[in-house]
Amino acid sequence: MKIALDAGHGGHTGATANGLVEDEVALDFVKRIGHHLRLNGHQTVYTRADERFVPLQARGRLAVAEHCDTFLSIHFNAGPASACGVEAFVAQGDSRGRALAERLVDAVSSMGMRTRGVKWDSQSQHTRLKVLRDTYRVMPAVLLEVGF
Repeated sequence: MKIALDAGHGGHTGATANGLVEDEVALDFVKRIGHHLRLNGHQTVYTRADERFVPLQARGRLAVAEHCDTFLSIHFNAGPASACGVEAFVAQGDSRGRALAERLVDAVSSMGMRTRGVKWDSQSQHTRLKVLRDTYRVMPAVLLEVGF
């Protein structure tokens, strides 16, 4: 499989807490995921390889142009101190993405993290998530919020 890995934000900080910056942590996280995917025989495409900002529409276009089989966008959530857990978003009606998202959320929660479930993009505070909308018709697409 060829998997597009999208590190959320990039050049735009995103969430920050306890000295951590979302765009930096997300980039490190996708590089680690990519390493393990390649060890298991998969190909990876990164929507950004460094801290530079890549416009949202370019991220989806890259995944489609590279004929990827799956699109995975990694983010880290923000919220009150009581908030915790992993959750995923998929484009409304993307049944393939939803199935993948459920497996990903289950895998992360099996390591002891609370699950916040899988939600349609319309349930996000940023409704109709651009990276999902640009890819889900071509490949399963998931935006994974890996924690707070």
